[in-house]
Amino acid sequence: MKKYKHKSNTSRTGFYVALSICLVAVGLAVWSAYTSVSDYISSADDKDVSATLVEETVQDVMKEVSTVNDATPSEIVETPTEEKKSKSITIYENSSSPTENADMQSELNSLQAVLKVEESLICPIKNQSVLKQYSENAVYSKTMQDYRAHTGCDFAAEIGENVYAMSDGVVSSISFSEMYGVIVMVDSKDFTVIYCGLDSNTNVKMKDEISQGDVLGTVSQIPCECEDEPHIHVEIKVGDRLIDPLTVIDNSN
Repeated sequence: MKKYKHKSNTSRTGFYVALSICLVAVGLAVWSAYTSVSDYISSADDKDVSATLVEETVQDVMKEVSTVNDATPSEIVETPTEEKKSKSITIYENSSSPTENADMQSELNSLQAVLKVEESLICPIKNQSVLKQYSENAVYSKTMQDYRAHTGCDFAAEIGENVYAMSDGVVSSISFSEMYGVIVMVDSKDFTVIYCGLDSNTNVKMKDEISQGDVLGTVSQIPCECEDEPHIHVEIKVGDRLIDPLTVIDNSN
């Protein structure tokens, strides 16, 4: 009787040992599977995040390119490259330079803006011949081969012809743009005159006080309007609104 009882206890102990080993093995297998799945999900999330970041970056770049292509001279201030510097084109910037965005929906309406220019301006070219008028509506550009607003007035002139100051003022900026060439900005009392397409060797420098009729420089080319006849492109800005230059030239009446 004792011999039979001893054999039963030994068998039961072996059973529990085997059961414990099985449970440990199952636990390890479950842990390994959980770790693998977690790593996979984390990796997938990282890829999704990376793909999202790449897509957003591409969209931002495309927006910047579009903005540059549609910019007007009053919105452009460029730093010349080494190649441009070698051509003696220098950029001068003023911390209060009037190069902020031109908003056609300004608080000033067109008539109010024009009336703020009390001074009678002169034509920047001796022959006073207008090649292309100011237009807030989209007009066709032969050079760019698209339709866009023409926010200035083009005065026909020969390459090398003198460009005259349309009003008294102070030179607030001289810059170079790949779209508009050399740009000279002159601040007057209530407005700014922007001359585009001058030769790089200007007759004026930053902060010069000039008088109406002074020679600012000579006519060169305007890259974004190079398919047109040679001319000087002039814009006039009152506050944050661009106006038609012809409305304030010889406006003594």
